[in-house]
Amino acid sequence: MDRPTKKIGLSLSGGGFRASLYHLGLVRFLRDAGILPNVTHITSVSGGSILAAHLALNWGRYNGSDSEFEAAANELLTFIGLDVRNRIVRRFPLGFAVRWGRRLLGLSNRRLTRTGLLEDHYERHLFGDRSLFELPASPQLHILATNLSEGCLCSFHRDGLLMMRRRRPGHSIRVDQIRASLATVSMAVTASSAFPGFFPPVELTGADVGAADGEFDRQAFTDGGVFDNLGVRMFHYLEGVLAGEDFHLDGVLISDVGKPIAIRSQQQRTGGMVRTSMRASDILMDRVWQLETETFKDTPGFVFARVVDIVEPEDDPTAPHPEIQRQLPGMRTDLDRFSPLEISCLVRQGYCVGRKVCRARPDLFGSDLPSTPPWDPFPESHGATSPPSSITLRPPEGESGAMRTVTAEARSLQHSAIRRIWSTLLDYRDWSSYIYVPILVPLLTVMPYVMYRVYQRSHQVSQIVESLAQNTQDLEQMTQLMEGPVPPWTGETAGELVGNPRPDNAGFLILQDCRILDLRRWKPDEAADSQSYLYGYRRLKVLRRDEPGGPPLFRASVLALSPKTQVRFPPQRLTPTLHSQRAPAAVERGEKRVHWEVQADFRQVPRGESVDIIYEHLSPGLFVREGSGSATLAFDVDTETAELTRWLLLPEGREFRNYHLMRYEMTKPDAVEHVDVVTRYLADDFSILAFKLLALKPGYTYELTWYYR
Repeated sequence: MDRPTKKIGLSLSGGGFRASLYHLGLVRFLRDAGILPNVTHITSVSGGSILAAHLALNWGRYNGSDSEFEAAANELLTFIGLDVRNRIVRRFPLGFAVRWGRRLLGLSNRRLTRTGLLEDHYERHLFGDRSLFELPASPQLHILATNLSEGCLCSFHRDGLLMMRRRRPGHSIRVDQIRASLATVSMAVTASSAFPGFFPPVELTGADVGAADGEFDRQAFTDGGVFDNLGVRMFHYLEGVLAGEDFHLDGVLISDVGKPIAIRSQQQRTGGMVRTSMRASDILMDRVWQLETETFKDTPGFVFARVVDIVEPEDDPTAPHPEIQRQLPGMRTDLDRFSPLEISCLVRQGYCVGRKVCRARPDLFGSDLPSTPPWDPFPESHGATSPPSSITLRPPEGESGAMRTVTAEARSLQHSAIRRIWSTLLDYRDWSSYIYVPILVPLLTVMPYVMYRVYQRSHQVSQIVESLAQNTQDLEQMTQLMEGPVPPWTGETAGELVGNPRPDNAGFLILQDCRILDLRRWKPDEAADSQSYLYGYRRLKVLRRDEPGGPPLFRASVLALSPKTQVRFPPQRLTPTLHSQRAPAAVERGEKRVHWEVQADFRQVPRGESVDIIYEHLSPGLFVREGSGSATLAFDVDTETAELTRWLLLPEGREFRNYHLMRYEMTKPDAVEHVDVVTRYLADDFSILAFKLLALKPGYTYELTWYYR
């Protein structure tokens, strides 16, 4: 056969069982074409990880005879037929009856959580109790997940865990290797496929993964699609990680099951808690998918096999009818039961699209490729409604009966786009369904409370995921600062502030308050020097509340006291204005103190909508109190704030040893209380102090003190 020997990378995108089945068809084509043995590296995300792990663990069977391949594939198809998501929904409430007893006995309840039950299903019904070190050396498999604890992409592989961290100033990414090979394949696939909105994060400790003490703290993982739903970015990282191993790929085949998200009609209901959470996850995955596709679509050697591609009859007469192909990208991305028709169409589509893109690249995949009809795991799914012969899978235009068959199948697949939640909640084939029959009335009584707790947890996870996805602007600002301090500039002219300097923001809620302070050019002993200044950046995501109350003018105090302060506003939706008011008889380091304030008019912003307010400022930094081997700054919280993040770039050549945060009411400065931060960033870089706080009430002053090494 005229086929060059090439080293191929394979990337399997996310998308629930829709992705698993589409990838299975593509893998079958690669096997039939003799290309599959040339695959040396596989990256996978979410639903792609389900197939990828099974493929790697059964590599010989998938590359073996037809009967061996079908036996391996049937294990996967049987698992997909279990209705995994609804089995978990039915079993999860039953665990509450034994949780307290297990806790009193010192037993872990991890397997009773939704993600724990998902891991249990993977282990019992698909992968077995297999550790990562049991994965083959070739192909090298990388199961991708998103680390919520550190906000980075990570990869479970044969030697443990790779974490792509944004750590060092001047370096965008640092790849750390952690020995965690005792983590199981089921655990890794669970972390990769725990899509937010339904599954909470997978929390793992060093004991869970077999890591040495101190190498692996408690970490939370969620669906890899939150960071990269294609899995292609990992190949870029592997070039650096495996540079010493003569890492080289002639091409990368990306099996892409993503599609632009469907716009909901005005008549369609928004849905309840579960449906809304899943819709939010879909929007997030779509956003990440679009960004990754735009980034890598023109990369040399990257070949995309997209589910949205239509295989025309003149290109492949054995492919499914084009109308059936058009329905497949809209199929739900879920872990519930797929029908034989859904399975058959997705597998055949993956096979035919794989053949189409490989034919277009004979330099990578050869020119002598099979032209036989695509493999169909359920040919009987077309039974009475489709001709049994493979030659007539695409009926001629004149055959009205065959066209009616295509129409019926296309409509059935169109219905597959709807997530079936409540209609499939109970199943006569699952014993756990019968437990709910005698307790249905008590269950309906307790359900509102349980669902409220689930909503709270899902809402917290959604906030974290949204933070990872929406902090791009702040990340860009930090990246620019890593290149060097901001040079001096002249800011806006301030108007006079009349009245009470304390703002009344009762009609607003600050969803995010991100502030960056750069002290690298600040020299407290040389305040008169024009080269000694402090740079500040602040982004406020402000929500105008639904309920009436308070003026439509949002006011925010600038963390500055000097009359020499300069403030400017980057381009943004609203046009903020700057105001100042001289503090009466107040002097700080020989200068009269000035109160600076930014104002934004929200009259044109609908209630319930949020807007970003951004400003930058330069000042001598009079608000920072220098002590003996320490420094302190105070900031007021005038408005209710959901999330507050602070980044401090310490003076050049200085590092902090530790820090503490305390607060007190503005009217009771003597009633001081300690504050525990929610998240500490950059644990290995002591020249940058960063932390996050949640749920801040107005009327408090916070004082941050750090001690230099």
